[in-house]
Amino acid sequence: MKTEKKRFGIPGKGLIAVCILAIIVSASSIITTYRMQKMASIIYEHPYTVSNESRATRSRLLDMRFFIMSMFTRPDWSEQDLQQLLNERYEMQYHSIGIISRQYLGPKEDADRLQKAMEALEKTQNEALPIVVNLDEQETIKYVEANLYPKYDAVNDALETIIDYADKKVQNLEKDSRGMATKATAASVLLTLFLPSYFLLAFWREQKNIQEVRYREQLFDNLSTSVDMVFLILNQEHDSLEYVSSNCERVLEIKETEFTKDLTALRDRIAGEDQKAFDEFLQQRGLDGDKSIDLHMRVSSGEIRWIRLQMFPYIVHGKIVRCILSVSDQSEDMRIKQTLEDALINAQNANSAKQNFLSKMSHEIRTPMNAIIGMTTIAAAFIEDRARVESCLEKIGYSSKHLMTLINDVLDMSKIDEGKMTVSKEPFNLEHVAEYITSIIYQQAADKNIDFSMPLVDITDTDLLGDSLRLNQILINLLSNALKFTPEGGKVVLEIRQLQRKKNRVRLRFTVKDTGIGMTPEFMERLFQPFEQENRCNNQESKGTGLGMSITKNLITLMGGTIAVESEPNQGSTFTVELDFDTPVNEKQIHHRPQDLDALNVLIADDDRDSCLHTSLTLENLGISSSWVLSGTECVEKVISAHKIGEDYDVCFIDWKMPDMNGIEVTRKVREFVGPDTTIIIITAYDWSSIEKSAREAGANAFLSKPIFSSTLYNTLLSVTGTEKRVYSQGQEYENMQMADCRVLLVEDNELNREIAMEMLKMMNIDVTCACNGQEAVDIFMSDADELDLILMDVQMPVMNGYQSTESIRRSGHARAKTIPIIAMTANAFHEDVVKAYESGMNGHLAKPVDYQQLFQTIKSFLEEV
Repeated sequence: MKTEKKRFGIPGKGLIAVCILAIIVSASSIITTYRMQKMASIIYEHPYTVSNESRATRSRLLDMRFFIMSMFTRPDWSEQDLQQLLNERYEMQYHSIGIISRQYLGPKEDADRLQKAMEALEKTQNEALPIVVNLDEQETIKYVEANLYPKYDAVNDALETIIDYADKKVQNLEKDSRGMATKATAASVLLTLFLPSYFLLAFWREQKNIQEVRYREQLFDNLSTSVDMVFLILNQEHDSLEYVSSNCERVLEIKETEFTKDLTALRDRIAGEDQKAFDEFLQQRGLDGDKSIDLHMRVSSGEIRWIRLQMFPYIVHGKIVRCILSVSDQSEDMRIKQTLEDALINAQNANSAKQNFLSKMSHEIRTPMNAIIGMTTIAAAFIEDRARVESCLEKIGYSSKHLMTLINDVLDMSKIDEGKMTVSKEPFNLEHVAEYITSIIYQQAADKNIDFSMPLVDITDTDLLGDSLRLNQILINLLSNALKFTPEGGKVVLEIRQLQRKKNRVRLRFTVKDTGIGMTPEFMERLFQPFEQENRCNNQESKGTGLGMSITKNLITLMGGTIAVESEPNQGSTFTVELDFDTPVNEKQIHHRPQDLDALNVLIADDDRDSCLHTSLTLENLGISSSWVLSGTECVEKVISAHKIGEDYDVCFIDWKMPDMNGIEVTRKVREFVGPDTTIIIITAYDWSSIEKSAREAGANAFLSKPIFSSTLYNTLLSVTGTEKRVYSQGQEYENMQMADCRVLLVEDNELNREIAMEMLKMMNIDVTCACNGQEAVDIFMSDADELDLILMDVQMPVMNGYQSTESIRRSGHARAKTIPIIAMTANAFHEDVVKAYESGMNGHLAKPVDYQQLFQTIKSFLEEV
């Protein structure tokens, strides 16, 4: 509602003074705004741009420094390839340095120093290329550290100087900007406070209070026509609404006529949860200055908007006579603010996800790499021992497949983005899993002087169907944590127990128990959350990413299993995992077991009762009776007693580590009493190389690694007794993978990859013709197409790539151009690469590194279709 409007006069001098002050303040605000805009432009165009460009240049520099070593040591990269890659990096760096030099406001010497440092790096690095290609890896590392890294440091130092100066310049300009903003705000506040005060004073002098209200009404009417803010005036004395600006319907969708003597029309539209806050805000009218509050309001369309309610008390002689309320729509500002907050959260989440992913991949990839490097070292040390080398190569192959699975997960970005992960259901042997785990964990435990053992309990099925690689991940994660948090001299045990067998399905329990630092109940509640790690341990070497338990829990859930944990501080921890596996319908059995084994008289000596029971049960399943003792002394006594009555033991399984008498000493004493007739097999951990010489000198015939499985026990008995050849030998899996009268065109530009593929194909008895690029492939096809059965086509090649070559063959018009199978064999492993291969006319896709069995099956399937 509005009061009746009347004309009133203002003294001329006062009006002139007000106008002059307004002009001065406005001019000052305009000048200040212009200076702030200019300063913001300077910040953006100069120090801000220089800082950003310098940081980007430094990031690329650090990236180049990080990868330069791996680039120089890659055997498949020529000097020309390296030079081209480096030239691309130099071009980007010099482009950025040019921007920095033009926009930099600091000393010119800084930019010159950066330019010279970069030129020095380029020169040194270019000079290094023809040198490092002829060096081995260690020489390359030394050369790079001595000659290149100082040049990188020089460039980095120059960039740091420029970044520091630019950042300080930005800070100084921002400080000046804030100072001008403060002055502008002060001027605006001065103008805002002075004008109402002056007019109110003029009204008091010239007219009654009603005239003052009418003038303010007129002033606010004028303001409301151009601003998106509704003004309300409350008379404090009468507690009534005496003014509503005419823009209320446009801004708040409330008609001016809906307001009566109070704010009921506004309150009714405030959201229910905010009405109490609205009432309390109005009751807080006092002398303590302006107030504001943000509330939700529902407009006539049903939409909920954010409004800001501000209160400005008007005080005369220490008493509030009126309150000015302003109501503005803040929905757009709130939306922008929320958008910025969401963007910040998304950026933080993206950064966290990146760190999470990199930490996880580092942890996951290093585990199989450790096994590959370790097995390679062992194979090289025992190069003359064919059996040992075969065992190492088998484990290297298994670890390589594990590593390839991880790399495929990295490359399949849809799985990473959507958190998808799958488990396979493929045949595997529990014995191979145990050997692989032992090969990794045993040496780590030995290095920390930790006793590691892997007892097997009631295991009857070792040929299983499931995801052995995921099982490896689970067990290695648990065992790695156990080793990490178990002090020197402690003990870590992995017990594998078969709980039940129903039809073609078995349930296994894997128990990892350690004597480490344990966990508190509070930490156990969040144990499986990402990045959680208890901080009671002061050993910095025990710090990790905190991802292992989260990964393990997710994998177990994915495989349909369960995990439980028991732990107390300083009392160790026990993790229990139960998983179900299928068994093959046609299980492999040992057929034609020699009858000579039935008559063997066997003695087992091991201080671990469970190990004795397991070995005895395994022998019993092979039809061999046995007895067992729990110490070396008992073993010697029992052997002597049997010898005296003429019932000598044919075979003695003797554990190496027993508390009273070790296995070597027991062997020596047995030989003293019964001679060479009794076969002695030393049972030991994974690596028996340290005791092999002394054990054989004492009279040991063979060695058997823990954990003991039926097949290894059986093969060992056959070997030492000479009854029959071993059931298994490495390489048998390739005997049936033969292709007769088959000729394949192999198109591969990389010499090493070509050699590997040729050897694989020759192992299949396939006649191979090679081409080094796509054009050669087309020429060979046109001349010898009738003699070719299939083409294996690389994609990235010089002269003509694989896609172009395939398209040329398909369009050639030759009689076999449309029918000859063309298979992509490439390192381009993304889904879009597979699609592109098919679009070019190829029939299939094999991703490098190529699996031998997969290569054979692919070739066989296409040739059978022809």
